[in-house]
Amino acid sequence: MQEDSKWLNDFYQEVNAGKRMELWQKHGCTEQAEGDTFREQLLYARYGKKKKKEDTFIGYLMQMKYLSESTGVDFSGQRKKQAVEIINGLYLLDVENRSRVEQEILQAELKNTFLTFMDVSKKGRGFTSLVFGMGQLSEEGIAKKIAEQISAIAFTMPHKFQMDREFAVLQKAALEAFRQQYPEREHFLMK
Repeated sequence: MQEDSKWLNDFYQEVNAGKRMELWQKHGCTEQAEGDTFREQLLYARYGKKKKKEDTFIGYLMQMKYLSESTGVDFSGQRKKQAVEIINGLYLLDVENRSRVEQEILQAELKNTFLTFMDVSKKGRGFTSLVFGMGQLSEEGIAKKIAEQISAIAFTMPHKFQMDREFAVLQKAALEAFRQQYPEREHFLMK
């Protein structure tokens, strides 16, 4: 059991898709612990089955950011439809009817998605620069900027569409990831 929790911890902390798939191939496919079928389903939904493609879950976060920033009235209901597609794509639909183990697995996968998002953001020169790629933000400035992004994704967008209940697991995962990366800076988040 100790070895099982070690590799799972490594699996959920790893932000490199290729290394995550290697960990899965080495441990997950062979040991078959409770919830591994669902874990595998999430992994393939996120990265694809054959060879690594774009991180679909990060794509959903970007769509959520776009929806949080969209203004004007949604007369056609397209934005609401897009929000429902995101709920489906992130396996959040009827999450309360899933087993406790599956809910924990989903939350861990979403936390990893936010860890990946923060890692990519911190490494992006455009994200960490002050003006037109000149000058770099301080660590505190980067934390604030990431907090703004996560706030828009995990809190503003669900509030805007009155879907906090549907996105509750994602919100918990976002908080956990931010607290892990930036302890003592949760006050930067706008919940």
